[in-house]
Amino acid sequence: MRTFRVLIVDDSIVMRNMIAMLFGKDEQFTVVGFAVNGANALDKIVELQPDLVTLDIEMPEMDGLTALQQIMTFHPVPVIMLSSYTEEGSNATLKALELGAMDFFQKETLFQKTRNVLLEEEFLVRCKTAMRKKLFLRNETSILGKEQSIKNHLEMLTFLLKMEDDMLQFHDELQQTIKQQNGLLKKFRKEGNQFRYTEWQGSLFKRLGVTRDQALGKEPHELFPQELAAHMLPYYQAVWEQTAQVIDFETEWHGYYYLTVLRPMKRNGIVTEIISLTVDITESRRMEERIRYLVNHDPLTGLPNRHGMTKWMEETMARQERFAVVFINLDHFKLANETFGHDTGDRILQVIARRLRNIVIFDELSVFRVGSDEFVGLVKCQAESELEGFALTIVRSINQPIRILEHEIYMTPSIGISQFPQDDQDSETLIRYANIAMDYAKESGGNQVQYFNSQIYAKIERRIKIEKHLRKALERNEFILMYQPQINLLENQIIGFESLIRWESPELGRVSPLEFIPVAEETGFIFPIGKWVLQEACRRNKMWQELGFPKVTIAVNLSSKQFYDHSLKDQIHSILLETGLEPQYLELEITESMTMDVQAAIATLNSFRSMGLKIAMDDFGTGYSSLSYLKEFPIHNLKIDQSFVKDISTNATNAAIVNTIITLARNLKLVVIAEGVENMNDLKLLQEFNCDRVQGYLYSRPVEASQVPDIFARFARNQVNKDE
Repeated sequence: MRTFRVLIVDDSIVMRNMIAMLFGKDEQFTVVGFAVNGANALDKIVELQPDLVTLDIEMPEMDGLTALQQIMTFHPVPVIMLSSYTEEGSNATLKALELGAMDFFQKETLFQKTRNVLLEEEFLVRCKTAMRKKLFLRNETSILGKEQSIKNHLEMLTFLLKMEDDMLQFHDELQQTIKQQNGLLKKFRKEGNQFRYTEWQGSLFKRLGVTRDQALGKEPHELFPQELAAHMLPYYQAVWEQTAQVIDFETEWHGYYYLTVLRPMKRNGIVTEIISLTVDITESRRMEERIRYLVNHDPLTGLPNRHGMTKWMEETMARQERFAVVFINLDHFKLANETFGHDTGDRILQVIARRLRNIVIFDELSVFRVGSDEFVGLVKCQAESELEGFALTIVRSINQPIRILEHEIYMTPSIGISQFPQDDQDSETLIRYANIAMDYAKESGGNQVQYFNSQIYAKIERRIKIEKHLRKALERNEFILMYQPQINLLENQIIGFESLIRWESPELGRVSPLEFIPVAEETGFIFPIGKWVLQEACRRNKMWQELGFPKVTIAVNLSSKQFYDHSLKDQIHSILLETGLEPQYLELEITESMTMDVQAAIATLNSFRSMGLKIAMDDFGTGYSSLSYLKEFPIHNLKIDQSFVKDISTNATNAAIVNTIITLARNLKLVVIAEGVENMNDLKLLQEFNCDRVQGYLYSRPVEASQVPDIFARFARNQVNKDE
């Protein structure tokens, strides 16, 4: 049965997984890869050579229509277009079909909360229909394995039979043909109840260890092992009795595989002899076995893939055995892949796969690779505690450092679990539920295990809504920047503002950055959003300066994707020129987790510092950076996370941590900013610790740009009163 290779192109990890699971329902489809935008899709098509591409219309960097035009021009392949909110009869849909797309589906119709089995089946049928034209062309130009091999050998036999009467004349040509085929030409007839060989020639007899003289007049069981002879005789009998005009069969002997084609020779309608051609198909068979292995296994890690997983689940459910689906995703793998390179990324996946495989004890856990950095463990378990033990073992195994060349890399997993039969009794639904639980674990910070429940499902539904409306939020001007002042404690003056993005959605209301920023990072929308924040913050700060307010810095938070974007430096340079803001009045805030690749982080930070920008490390104490590397980072300010600062006047442990960080920063000649200052007691203790700067509700909540002049004025009055 032909297997179709599918490339899924979508900027949403949730949607990519849902599409993949849909294709997983039909064993004729194999998902060979994923792409996150149009540009990525063009590279993947060249690399993976898929038979079918599903292409999202709305994507960052390169949208679906632009990508479709490039695909049809340079790499023609059947394409099915998918969209979240483009209607079936819209201009975009018609344009896609005009450019060469085979079909169109709307995601919200296809992936409803309640499964529509008929619509899913229709989708898969239409996908197969889309490939008919390409398959027709392939049948005209390619050899299709065993069937074509049989056809070729039959044609050769027909040719040989035609020249049977002139066999002596063409003897040399016949010998050469058989030699080229590495074959063995045999003839035999039935004498009484026994078949006896009347001809035996070709290079293959040397491997069989039987010469022509030894074979002539002999029966099959006199030349071959009993089991092999017994396998051959029914085919001999069928051709002799004219049950079929042509019969082919395969045999295996001493590790080699052979294909034999039999055809009767007749005189006056009566079979007088059988002509047989046997050829070595060992390489072909091994290739088939290799292909069969690749269809069912991941070539990079050697783990079984989604096909084996489905079979395991169906067999276990048929026996009504309890089991759990453990969906494993590596946190920040894409960042590690981009930071260290794809070769190192592949090595990481191989190490993780080996660790997961080594957890397999007494067949209780079977592990499969189902996506780029996604694995599924199927666990037979009788008790909840047993399952928890498996999950914790997986977490501990992945948490161990991975040493590749000069790098020591730390990976963490997000794990989601669904259980049969209590969560559901359908294999695809169980996988989807485990996937949903995994997404929730990742959104909750990662490196944790989450069991599926209905509350999680509701939260994931909200996430999908956020992603849908986020696409249009920027062009609809739904984002606003809020500003929170940073205060110099020694002089009680404003020395800067931190810009904080907020989203007011007409459909969803006010959406917290904790909700939409991770979605923006995952989908790539963080790039246009981040650019807008930089432009707006710089524009506002320049405007305040022109109004005569004190010149202070404006701080902008960078995401990890922005930080490692090679075009960011040029982007900032253009924005500063456009707004007229001098570089020393822009401060970039990074987090510790962005400095995972120390050398790359230092190079990036040095490039920012060379532009004259200020740099702050935000949320210090919550990330991964080593104190030994901190002195190497070219930063100006160190911001202590508010989780340590809050209530330090009543929490001796936090007070000791804050005091230590301030002392450390002073020794490194860094300015310290304490976040989250909310009461006078905490402020006084920070002053005793000689903290340089603070920000928090004690001074001001984040305010809109229109309220910033009032904050400047309030501090100006306080300064006047102090001088008087």
